[in-house]
Amino acid sequence: MKIHEYQAKEILRSFGVPVPESKIAFSVKEAEEAAAEIGLPVVVKAQIHAGGRGKGGGVKFAPTAQDVSQYANDILGMTLVTHQTGPEGKLVKKVLIEAASNIDRELYAGIVLDRATSMVTFMVSTEGGMEIEKVAEETPEKIVKVAVDPAVGLRPFQARQMAFALNMTGDAFKNAVKFFMALYKAYMGTDASLFEINPLVVTKEGDVLALDAKANFDDNALYRHKDIIALRDLDEEEPLEIEAGRSGLNYIKLEGNIGCMVNGAGLAMGTMDIIKLTGGELQTSLMLVVELLLKLLKKVLELSCQIRM
Repeated sequence: MKIHEYQAKEILRSFGVPVPESKIAFSVKEAEEAAAEIGLPVVVKAQIHAGGRGKGGGVKFAPTAQDVSQYANDILGMTLVTHQTGPEGKLVKKVLIEAASNIDRELYAGIVLDRATSMVTFMVSTEGGMEIEKVAEETPEKIVKVAVDPAVGLRPFQARQMAFALNMTGDAFKNAVKFFMALYKAYMGTDASLFEINPLVVTKEGDVLALDAKANFDDNALYRHKDIIALRDLDEEEPLEIEAGRSGLNYIKLEGNIGCMVNGAGLAMGTMDIIKLTGGELQTSLMLVVELLLKLLKKVLELSCQIRM
């Protein structure tokens, strides 16, 4: 399950992870009131379940009250298109009004489960503010990974290792160590599958803050976290997937013209692989679909013969 940035930051705050002061707003008036309470300057941030909001015009620096009003008015109700929303975009229904930070450096920190090692793995990089996928593809050496043994948890020396990898010194170094220790507690304490802080910023005063926060949670563990279930935003999810979930079905909407109804995740992936292998995404007419199904059947028979041999 995914949640919004402002919700993720509330969870992080409850575990002692430093985040900027902020308030959620559902109207221009609420945005103006939030900015007055927090104090200028602030940042107006669109809240949708997608990254790349800044590039799409969904994040604006507002040094004056007039700017807050203007940007809140522009962003609320807009269809925000990012690399994660697809060309159809997503409708923005709320904005986060957040205190502006005196940024010195932008970094990256993420924590996920590495299924290959069966360990929780931290990833940190000096390339904050960029898409981590792009960093991994173009400069993988700039991503430092630290595997955490689940039997003992994150050790202080590992937190220091990550701070050193980010070239931290002085107060920033000490604050980064505390940050990583708290982030690990938040991850484990909520049965999360992902916490991503991009950017993780170091201020000119030496503070280390989660300037952005993305959080995903293990659906199979949500029965233990009624408070997290309450954060679910159905407006951000695919209606067909929601309807299927109510019937106890796992349904994922994809592009294309062939549907798979299977029993088991392994069979589902295998079937989808075969469809893609035979050009399933390119078939558009009924006759071509029939031809494709014949190709698919032939491929299945060939694979079956190979298995028998």
